[in-house]
Amino acid sequence: MNYNLLDEKWIPVLYKNGSWDCIGIRQALKEAHIIRQIAASNPMDRVAIFRFLLALLYWCRGSPQENTRGRFDEPFPEDWFVRLDENRDCFNLFGDGKRFYQDRSARRNRPATDLIQEIPTGNNFWHFRHSIDEKDGLCPACCALGLLRLPLFSVSGRPDLKSGINGSPPVYVVPWGPSLADTVKANWTPQGELGVPAWVKPDIRPPEDDEVPLLTGLTVLARRVWLHDPETPGTCVNCGTKTTTLVRTCEFQSAGEETNDRWNDPHVVYLDRTPRKALRAPDLTAAGRFKMDRPWTVLMERIVESGKFVSEKTPRSLLVVGFATDQAKNIDVWERTIRLPSRESIQRNSSMIELWDKQGWLIGKRMERICRSKVAGAAASAAIRPHIEHEVSADVSALLTGDEEAWQQAAEEYGTLVGKMPRSLAPGFSTAAVKLQKDVAYTVPDMRPKTEETKKPVRKKGGEK
Repeated sequence: MNYNLLDEKWIPVLYKNGSWDCIGIRQALKEAHIIRQIAASNPMDRVAIFRFLLALLYWCRGSPQENTRGRFDEPFPEDWFVRLDENRDCFNLFGDGKRFYQDRSARRNRPATDLIQEIPTGNNFWHFRHSIDEKDGLCPACCALGLLRLPLFSVSGRPDLKSGINGSPPVYVVPWGPSLADTVKANWTPQGELGVPAWVKPDIRPPEDDEVPLLTGLTVLARRVWLHDPETPGTCVNCGTKTTTLVRTCEFQSAGEETNDRWNDPHVVYLDRTPRKALRAPDLTAAGRFKMDRPWTVLMERIVESGKFVSEKTPRSLLVVGFATDQAKNIDVWERTIRLPSRESIQRNSSMIELWDKQGWLIGKRMERICRSKVAGAAASAAIRPHIEHEVSADVSALLTGDEEAWQQAAEEYGTLVGKMPRSLAPGFSTAAVKLQKDVAYTVPDMRPKTEETKKPVRKKGGEK
């Protein structure tokens, strides 16, 4: 079967005029200026497709020069991508020759649905999606999307499966523009050595004791995969498309250890430089973890401090995608688009962020004292905190550029929900119940910065002598 990703319709896109279509690589690059965004329903695919297209631009054109960036409302010059035609065989999904992101040496027979994390396989929970291994399959387009996920979202597990070059999948932060061309060019920055991408050499491994070239780091595969030939017609279990070519099985095994502390991913927020540690999405299903929606305060601090996502003079939108895992378990994926102000307009509000985190922690402690029960107090705080954090984090731009009033308005988000809690915690009209209801209703964060005048004096033990 001939299925070449340069021309086949497999990339879902939304055009600026509102129309939707699936297109190939060549058309996506040619029409990037009129494509609003990649229209995949899963944020993992949105990030994976974008990084792949960005890697293609680096491979074909190299690092940008002042005279090559061009205007965002114009198409990329066609002569930039001559290299695609010269290496057309690198983008074949099937066939006896070279294949895209596939290694003929793979030797572990598995269902093709292993490529898509949200499809249950083996003894994973079925939840609301049912599938049967080796009976249900994937269309070629979904196979391509699954292969693109391998460098970014592979996790460790049995048997001897290793995570990708970033280790446990981190939170990915991507500058996001009003068109695909804007997005690609906003991320197309001068780089050093580019290296060899995995579509040219699928078995490439990152160097152990040296800097990792950009294209190698962006595309190095955590799995060795070889798709079996498409079988009888059927319906794709992932996208629901009825197709005459359905892939039900493949060879699928670990490609070995890849984690490299010297790899500087352009879309990852690092907490520490040595050893390098990336910010990761929390597992909110773990015991005692369901207290916050997302670690947005830490994320925003590191985004601003790192400097690589902030524009000097113009605001910028960022697509933030987090993938929560617990070893081999795929738990959750989420996305958030935030508006980041320019560097010159950002006020240093680290003290306010620290105060917000502290006040959120104190809310739980106050609830425990008011309810006279650690369990009831923690449950009350956990019931409202995720929603409040979600609402507040949606207005990050105002908080980073605003003053105390913006943070006080954020604190007032507690008021509506806290006001509805008392009767569920203390039903009835007794004196004790009414007092408890009032105490709970007034439990809101105090976002006024503490000054020397407002701080309470510390009492010395033993009193005055």
